[in-house]
Amino acid sequence: MQVSNLIKKKKLSKYKNILGVILARGDSKGIKDKNLLKINNKTLIEIAINNAIKSKRLNKIVFSSDSDKLINEAKKKIKVLFKRPKILAKDNTSTYDVIKHSIKWLKINENWETDIVVILPPTSPFRKAKHIDKVIDLLIKTNSQAAMTITKPSYPPYWMFKKSKKGYQFILPEGINIQRRQDAPLVYQPSGMVYAIKSDFLFKMKGILPQGKTAGLFINREQSINIDQQLDYDLAKLLAKKNYKFK
Repeated sequence: MQVSNLIKKKKLSKYKNILGVILARGDSKGIKDKNLLKINNKTLIEIAINNAIKSKRLNKIVFSSDSDKLINEAKKKIKVLFKRPKILAKDNTSTYDVIKHSIKWLKINENWETDIVVILPPTSPFRKAKHIDKVIDLLIKTNSQAAMTITKPSYPPYWMFKKSKKGYQFILPEGINIQRRQDAPLVYQPSGMVYAIKSDFLFKMKGILPQGKTAGLFINREQSINIDQQLDYDLAKLLAKKNYKFK
């Protein structure tokens, strides 16, 4: 059964229109039909939509895809407002350009002005509605321009190197002096679960987050699994099957 894309929820501060955009490109590279993979008998698209609907902060949900197959899957849960143009479904297409398209479409076709846009990739199967709401709350309470979920990397970037004509060289020169993991400065990476951006800042951005004043919500690595390769999917299924208790 479909639900309306417009969800009547309590307004948060001056930000009346908070948009959640679920991104699902049809031509996935790492795994075929990646967004239709199942965790506990639910597709990644269904999981993403369910949690967006349960969010207490999102006022509207948009499903953006160029694939009829993925659109039909989404239609089981919500009304799909449009099919993403092919020009915005290429390998080099920026996520932010896709988000801008959704915002512009709503303004032109529904006279709906977006105050905050929230990016929700279906490939984060352990994202919950509470994570969506916490990132939005963090964005507003810290008066930031953007907020995102972050996690710790599996390997210190200070030990990574690249190959050049002179041989292998540290990407970060100071890495040569760090002998133990615990001596490496604490760093973070995007977890990929939730990104929230004020609309006016989005249209001024150059490049990717973090930039400007960006707040980060820490998520542990297990819960931050982002399904890009078969190994990611196998691990996600294992954790879901064992009903892993995230810390």
